[in-house]
Order: sequence, then structure tokens, then C-alpha cells
Amino acid sequence: MENTADTEKTARADIVLNDPESIKFRRNSNTMVILGLGVILFAFWTIIKLLAQFVLKFEIVDDSIFEEFGVLGLMVFMITLVVVLAFEVLLRLFVGLRAIRDGMGKKVSKAYLVFAVFLIIDSLLSVLLMIDSSINAETDFLENYISLFMELSSFIVTVELFIAALSVRRYRAKKAGRGD
Repeated sequence: MENTADTEKTARADIVLNDPESIKFRRNSNTMVILGLGVILFAFWTIIKLLAQFVLKFEIVDDSIFEEFGVLGLMVFMITLVVVLAFEVLLRLFVGLRAIRDGMGKKVSKAYLVFAVFLIIDSLLSVLLMIDSSINAETDFLENYISLFMELSSFIVTVELFIAALSVRRYRAKKAGRGD
């Protein structure tokens, strides 16, 4: 409790400071709150995208896979897909909510930064795969570029969040006398 009170007191005391470091700290703290919300919104985009593919009857699974593995294989694939997407949504919610709390000066563990790195790697791999499928003309032009734009946006938001979080944490450590 004492550590949280100290953090909040430091955050309140920094409001009156107008040196460049304090201004950058406040800007990065606000950025974390905004980008944390962005990460959460991209979690909902994942759900909307999957639902749209079902509603608009986009081909999620190639017919050759259905023929090769049958109904049971398709069911296993769909269950796996739902589990992976649910995990991604929960991971994005966790990272986004923790970033918002951290940006507001509340004490949170560094674990969300580790998970943010996983999201960054996942988004980067998705962007690279989408670029490859665009080059090889494996998917619909419009669908692929919309997905590429959204995934690239998600990547940028998560990277910016990570950078802002590191900057805020460095500032707090310096103010507490624990770091550079």
C-alpha cells in the first residue's frame, strides 16, 4: 500500500513540474492510457473480423483441407481456431487494461510488457504473412489489404505502447532513486 501511495504522490507532484523529463513522463503516461484502449479495441476487431468472415461466408478453410480431414478434422480446426483467438483477445485485454492502469500511476507488474512483446511478434508475423499472400495473390485483394492495414495498425499501436511504458517506468525508477 505504501508503494502505491508513493507512486500516486509522485505522479501528483510531477504535475507541477514543467521540466522536459516531467512533460515527457506525463505525455507518455497519457499515451499509455490511450494506446491501452487501442489494444483493447483491436481485441474486439479480432472478434468482429471472425464474425464477419462467418456472416459474409468468406472461405476460412480451403475445401481441400475439408476433403482431406473430414468433418472431425474441420471441427478440431475450428475449435483450435476459437481457442487461439480467445487467447489472443484475453491477452490484448490484459495488456490494454494493465497499460491503462500503469499510465494512470497505479502499480502493476511488468508481466504485461512481456505479453506486449508477444503481441508485437504475433502482429509482425501476421503482417509478413499477409504481405506474402498478397504478393502470391492467394487471397482477395480488398480483404487482404484491409486486414493488412488493421494488423499493421495493431502492430504500431502495440510498439508505441511498449516504448511509452518503458519510458514511464524509467522515469519512475529515476525519481525513486533506483535507476538512471
